[in-house]
Amino acid sequence: MNIDWSKQDMRVSRTEIKKAHERLQALCEPLANLSKKQLDNLPVSEYFLEELKHLIQINSVAAKNRQIKRVGKLIIEEDRHVLTQALFEMLFTPEQRTKIEAWFSRLQLHDDGAMKQFVKQFKKAEYNSVYQLLLWIAYAKHLGDDELLLESEADFTSYVKEVAILSM
Repeated sequence: MNIDWSKQDMRVSRTEIKKAHERLQALCEPLANLSKKQLDNLPVSEYFLEELKHLIQINSVAAKNRQIKRVGKLIIEEDRHVLTQALFEMLFTPEQRTKIEAWFSRLQLHDDGAMKQFVKQFKKAEYNSVYQLLLWIAYAKHLGDDELLLESEADFTSYVKEVAILSM
């Protein structure tokens, strides 16, 4: 099936941008559950790490929620792909990672069944988000834009890992 790119609106919707930010912010919870040793091995800025460690020390629910929001805003400044990869490696066994990473090649733009199966397996995944990410990869290939292709593939890879982490 060929895509008529002249009929495609390739702007990233505000909704998709918001969902990406929300997923990133939601990673604060699994980050807050890491051990001190794991935290020290995170590839993040010193400032972010200090705020994350502060979050772990808070016992009050209201104060913890405020700090989660604070850390959630700070996480956007970190390298999303590197942080997601590190967390992915800390939380999953090599066997689990291999199974999750198999989705990188299984998910194809024109394979509706695989996308539905993925969304069913990972409760934090959304069909439209998967479709949009795969559409960007196809668009980059169509344009022959290697930089856009690398960026689109990195976004897709991080998305799969994020929803796997958040669906635990």
